[in-house]
Amino acid sequence: MENPLTASEILATLRSELKATLIERDEVIDGCLLALLTRQHVLLLGPPGTAKSMLTRELCRRLDGNYFEWLLTKFTTPEELFGPVSLPALEEGRYERITTHKLPQAEVAFLDEIFKSNSAILNALLTLLNERTFYHGDSAERVPLETLIGASNELPDEDELSALYDRFILRFTVDYVQDDQRFKAMMTLDNQADLPVTTLPKEALETLRTACDAVKVDRSIIAELTELRRTLNS
Repeated sequence: MENPLTASEILATLRSELKATLIERDEVIDGCLLALLTRQHVLLLGPPGTAKSMLTRELCRRLDGNYFEWLLTKFTTPEELFGPVSLPALEEGRYERITTHKLPQAEVAFLDEIFKSNSAILNALLTLLNERTFYHGDSAERVPLETLIGASNELPDEDELSALYDRFILRFTVDYVQDDQRFKAMMTLDNQADLPVTTLPKEALETLRTACDAVKVDRSIIAELTELRRTLNS
């Protein structure tokens, strides 16, 4: 049966569900949805236990498409993210990876502790995030990645990670629930399994993206942004 709701109504319902489930996360939820609509990436910064992973999973389980999730450590290998090297291809003198169910085939992805990336992973991530390209040895492959959400407990302190940090246009600090009444509300939430879950079909998402692309930014807003940039640079 076709969904009787319009694309905008589906998005509004999904947004309301997320905000009812995740207390004091309205701004972050709106940011993640904005990233999804504009094919941008999101960085969530905050201490452990602030629902960064939960927020991402709640969003991603409401979307169509391939999803990839991984927790990075300093011992994470490229094979874990990008797939193992193909031995048959290697025997023929070609360096290729088997990317089935790995990051190069994902449309939406979540990388926890993303700044634990080592140099071998970092180089591939940079082109994958920015150019949507993954290199198989001498060949380049376009990837379907639309949005990647990265999470970290702290900002990177190594110069080589600054380029990765810059790939995230939207950045949010996620803290513990502050308001006592909202904390009580969070503690008395109904069983999450019984709450409604609205899915955003690909067709509806594309309709919303087309509407976003048609939005024209007023010249007065551009002037304000220019002034803000000048102030921040002074």
